[in-house]
Amino acid sequence: MKQAVLSHWDLPWLPLTAMVIFIVCFSAYVYWTFRTDNESFYEDVSQIPLEDPKTVGPLSKGQWQ
Repeated sequence: MKQAVLSHWDLPWLPLTAMVIFIVCFSAYVYWTFRTDNESFYEDVSQIPLEDPKTVGPLSKGQWQ
C-alpha cells in the first residue's frame, strides 16, 4: 500500500525542502551553542546544581541574551 501511494506522489521537492530547512536550523543552533560569547553564560549555569537553593535568586533577563 505504501508503495502504491508513493508511486503517485508528485511532490519530490517537499522532502528536499524539509532537509534544507533542517540543515539550516541545525547549523544555526550549533553555531549559537558553541559561540565564545556564551562561555560565561554556560559557566554560570553549570554552577546552579552546586549552589544552595536558598541563596540562588532568579536569573535576570540579561543573562539569557
